[in-house]
Amino acid sequence: MELYIESGYGGKRIKDWPFYNFIKLWINGKHEKSKKLWVRWLVGEFSKYCLNLKSKGGMFQGSVHKYALISISKNKNKFWSKPSELRKINIINGAKILVDRRIEIIKSIVNKGYKVSVKDPIIAVRKGNTFVLKGGHHRASIMHILGHDKLPKVIVYSKIMWELRQCLVKIKKFLN
Repeated sequence: MELYIESGYGGKRIKDWPFYNFIKLWINGKHEKSKKLWVRWLVGEFSKYCLNLKSKGGMFQGSVHKYALISISKNKNKFWSKPSELRKINIINGAKILVDRRIEIIKSIVNKGYKVSVKDPIIAVRKGNTFVLKGGHHRASIMHILGHDKLPKVIVYSKIMWELRQCLVKIKKFLN
């Protein structure tokens, strides 16, 4: 997606993704620095892409947006549809919640190993000899940092099967 490429991680290797560095810092014991840089990056990304759809690589109604609304008691619907009007403190709080959740994933994998989840698998699309991740980016980063050469139980789609899956997801959302 064009916004992921613009943000610095679309179409790149795992170790070149911006959040890879934050995860690596955390695993290397630099917890506060990791969290601070990660939150700052998410806030900056939100300010650039808060009006762009999540499905296009933007942050509109994504995790930071959703978590930013937790501390708002009035006009949640307004801010759900107009995220550019959120106060910076709400965006920071939303980013902190997201980073804390990602850190819980890091802790879990470091302490208990990677557990394959049927509900939230790592998904890739095969393009020739290359595999492009479509889901599970943070878990893939953690595993790479911990020295794993392979990811267990990745669901791999061909390009055409991925496109069909995306159509079915859209149909399902429309019917609900």
